[in-house]
Amino acid sequence: MSIDEVEIDWGNERLSRAQRAVEANTYDVDSWSLLIREAQTRPINEVRTVYEKLIAAFPTTGRFWKIYIEQEMKARNFEKVEKLFQRCLMKILNIELWRLYLNYVKETKCMLPTYKEKMAQAYDFALDKIGLDIHAYPIWNDYVTFLKSVDAVGSYAENQKISAVRKVYQRAVITPIIGIETLWKDYIAFEQGINTIIAERMAMERSREYMNARRVSKELETVTRGLNRNMPATPPTADREEMKQVDLWKKLISWERSTSFRGHSISGTTLCLP
Repeated sequence: MSIDEVEIDWGNERLSRAQRAVEANTYDVDSWSLLIREAQTRPINEVRTVYEKLIAAFPTTGRFWKIYIEQEMKARNFEKVEKLFQRCLMKILNIELWRLYLNYVKETKCMLPTYKEKMAQAYDFALDKIGLDIHAYPIWNDYVTFLKSVDAVGSYAENQKISAVRKVYQRAVITPIIGIETLWKDYIAFEQGINTIIAERMAMERSREYMNARRVSKELETVTRGLNRNMPATPPTADREEMKQVDLWKKLISWERSTSFRGHSISGTTLCLP
C-alpha cells in the first residue's frame, strides 16, 4: 500500500518531498526519519498507514516496531497493540522492544487477580527468548525487583517468594551479560540476608560458573563494541559506515561459532539482527 493512498497532508514541502522520496526509494532512511518524527506528533488513526509502510520496508528493525506500538499504546488501542506484538516479538530479538512488551503487560494487567502469575509468565517468556542477549541485564534485574515486591503472607508464601527470587538470580549470574557483576553482588547480598551459612555455600557452588560467564561477557562486550544493532537493514551499498558494520557482524558471527558456553554454542542466540 502506498502512503499517498491515504492522502496525508504533511503541511510543508519538506515533508512532502520526504514522502515522494520514500515512494521512489523505500529504503531512504533519512527521509523516513523525517516522516516518523512528524507522524509521532499526529493521531495514530491519521498515520497508521505510514507505519505499516515503514515496517513493510524494514520488517526486522525493532525500533520502528517500537515507535509504532508506542503510538497505539498512547491511543489505548490495546487490541491493536497485542496484534502488533504477535506480529513482531518472536522474530525480532530487540531488547527495547521486549522491554516495551513487559511494560505493556505490567500496565494493562495490573488490576487482574492473576496479575502476579501473568507478569512472571511474561518475564519467563522474555528471558527464554532474549535472556542471553548481552544487553539483557535490565530484564533480569526488573524480574528480580518484581518478585521481591510481591506480597507474601505466611511462612509458606515467604519461602515460595525466596525460592522464586533465588531461581532467577541463579540463572542470571551464570549468563554472559553486561552487568553480571552487579547481579552477582546483589545475589550474594540476598542470600546473606536470609542465611549467612547458606549464602557461603551458594556462592561456592556457583562461583565457577559465574566466573566463566563473566569471562564470556567481557569477550562478547569487546567483540560487539561499535556494532550498531539499531541500524535498519537496507540493500548493500559502498557506504563506509555500512562496510564497517558488515565487518563487525562478521567478527561477531566468527566469535560465536568458535565459542562454547556451558557446552553449547551461543551463535544465533545473542545475535539480534536489526
